[in-house]
Amino acid sequence: MVAAIHAATSTAHASSVPSACTAAAVACHNRQDPYWGQLWAPGSQALWFTQAMARRRNETVGAVNKKLLPDEETALRQLTSPRGRADRLAVWAVLDSWRTATAEQVAAFTGSTLFLDPAYSTLSASFALGLLDLGTYSHPLSRFGLARNSVYRPANSAVFDKLIAPTLTWPEWASVTGGMPWSSGGQYDRHNVLAAELALRAAEFLQLGAVMGEKFATVDLLAGTGLRKTVKNPDNRRADGVLIRPDGMRIAYELTASASTGFENKIRRWAQLINDRPLETSGLTVLFIAAPHPDRSRHTSADPRHEIYKRMAKVLREFPSTGTDSPAARIGIAHWEEYFPAEHVLSEEFLNLTADFALGSGTGPDRWVQRDLLSDYDFTPWDTFDPMAVVDNAPMLAATPHWMRQGDHTHLIGSPMGRARTGVPHPAPVRPETVKGRPLGGAVGNGGRAKLPPRLRVEY
Repeated sequence: MVAAIHAATSTAHASSVPSACTAAAVACHNRQDPYWGQLWAPGSQALWFTQAMARRRNETVGAVNKKLLPDEETALRQLTSPRGRADRLAVWAVLDSWRTATAEQVAAFTGSTLFLDPAYSTLSASFALGLLDLGTYSHPLSRFGLARNSVYRPANSAVFDKLIAPTLTWPEWASVTGGMPWSSGGQYDRHNVLAAELALRAAEFLQLGAVMGEKFATVDLLAGTGLRKTVKNPDNRRADGVLIRPDGMRIAYELTASASTGFENKIRRWAQLINDRPLETSGLTVLFIAAPHPDRSRHTSADPRHEIYKRMAKVLREFPSTGTDSPAARIGIAHWEEYFPAEHVLSEEFLNLTADFALGSGTGPDRWVQRDLLSDYDFTPWDTFDPMAVVDNAPMLAATPHWMRQGDHTHLIGSPMGRARTGVPHPAPVRPETVKGRPLGGAVGNGGRAKLPPRLRVEY
C-alpha cells in the first residue's frame, strides 16, 4: 500500500448545514447529486441535442417542441430584450466559464430557477441560434422530471461572436467573458459537471473569497500574465477550477477518475510551475481530487488513490525538498468520497479542505501528512503581489455565484469616458440672470451627479 486511505470523520447532511445559496430550490441538498446519483452509467457523457440535429428532426418527423425552435428573428429579439437581461448574461457566463453544467447548477449559479426549464425563452432562443446545446443525463433513472435532468453547454459555433457580442455593451461583454474569447468545444461532461458542483458546494458552505471556473484557471492566468510574468510554453493547460481563500491564496483543483502516464505528466507540469513560482508571489497551491465512478468496482485494488499516490511520489522525488515552499508542500491529494461520503453528505474534511501532502520523513503511508488548506496553511504575500485583486474583481463576473456578486460593481470598470481616458466636457459658465429653468445638473438625482444608464453599469 502506498498511502493510508482515509475514511471521512464527522459528517452532516447538506440540509442541516447553513448554505449561502439564496435560491433554496437549487441549494446543494435539493440538486441531484452528480456523483452518487447514478446519473452517468454506463459512461461519462450526456445525451446531446444540437440545433442542427433539432432542425433536421423537425423537418423529417416534426417531433421537436416548437418552443425550442423559434425563428432567428424571434430568437434574436428575445435575446436582446431588456427583460431578464441580467439573468441572460449570467447563464452565458456560467457556461462560458464552466463549459458544461446541469440545469440545477445553472439555476444555483445565477439564482434563477427559470433555467430549470430548457424551453425558457433565453435557453430556447440560444439553442435555436446555435449558441447552446441541450442535453440530458445518459442514465434514464432520476428522481426529477426531464426539465431538471437537462444539461447545457456552449455549442461549437461562432454564434456568440457574430450575433451576440455585437448587441452587448462593453460592461456586459466583460461580465460574460472576463475580457477573453468566448469558449466552445472540448467538453467532458461528467468531469465538468463535477468540477462545477465542487465549486458550488465550496461557495455555499466554505468561507471563500471567490470561486473561478475552468476558463479562469489557466496556467497563464495563475502563473503568467495574471502575475504580470511570462510562462514558458503555457499552451492550453488549465485546472478544472480555482477556490480562492479570503486572503487571496489560490487552490487550483484537478479532478481525476484514474491515474495514467498522462496524469503523471500533468503532476510534473504543476510541480515544475510551483517550483518556479514561490507561494508569496503567486499564492498558488494545487489540489488533486480522485473522483472515480462510484458504481464501478469497489475493491481496494481498484481505488485510483493508490496509483495517484504512487505517481505523485514518483514525480516529487524529482523535487526532493519538503520545505514550506516546495511542490511537496503545495500539491495535495484528496478523494471525492472523503469530502462527500454519501448523497448530499458533507464531511469535516471538506469543510476544512483537508488533503494529504508528501511531507513525512518515512516511506509508504508514513510519507503522507494531512493538512487543512483553509487553516493549516500560512500565506504571506510579497509586497509587490496583490492577491486580493482577484477577490475584489470576481463580483464583476456574471459566472460568480449570485450570492457572491450582489450590488453595483460599476466602480471596477469605470465609465466609458474614463476607460477612453477622455475628460468630461464642462460648459463655460453663464450669468445667473440668463439661466432659464433648472440649473445644469439640477434635475439629476444623486446630489446632482449623473449616473450611467443601466446597460453601461455592472449591477446585479
